[in-house]
Amino acid sequence: MDKEVRMGEIEVAKGEDTLIALGIGSCLVVTLYDPKQKIGALAHTMLPARRMSSESRNAENERRDTRYASPDTRYADIAIDEMLNKIAAQGAKKEFITAKLIGGANMFSAITSKIGEDNISYTRERLKKQGIPIVGECVGGSQGRSVEFSVASGIVTVKTKF
Repeated sequence: MDKEVRMGEIEVAKGEDTLIALGIGSCLVVTLYDPKQKIGALAHTMLPARRMSSESRNAENERRDTRYASPDTRYADIAIDEMLNKIAAQGAKKEFITAKLIGGANMFSAITSKIGEDNISYTRERLKKQGIPIVGECVGGSQGRSVEFSVASGIVTVKTKF
């Protein structure tokens, strides 16, 4: 079954499921996969970490924003921890888990924002600290992407339009 993962969400799947993320620009998609158990997770993160977000300075606004999951998986740090917990609960073993990163583009050259770059560098460091090897990347650039993650095979297909 195909499961779409929207911005700020994570999803865990087993078996024949396919996880899909569309419209990836400066956001970063992180996949985690245990090939032995054929368990995978996909996060469509928007920002590196809650502590780095200017939004987090206003706790009142954070409490009112109910559009996103709780815990707030818009942030890569929280999303990675949540994915690791959820796939472990499904039987994944940390020593077999690998990661792939997709996205982090600079979509608008006139804007000097480094959100995409920040998402990439922070997530690489976070995964390194967790001991999760990154086995594939399709990051940076200026094109948007879409992703299909086949949990049965572990194959991540990235589509780019330009």
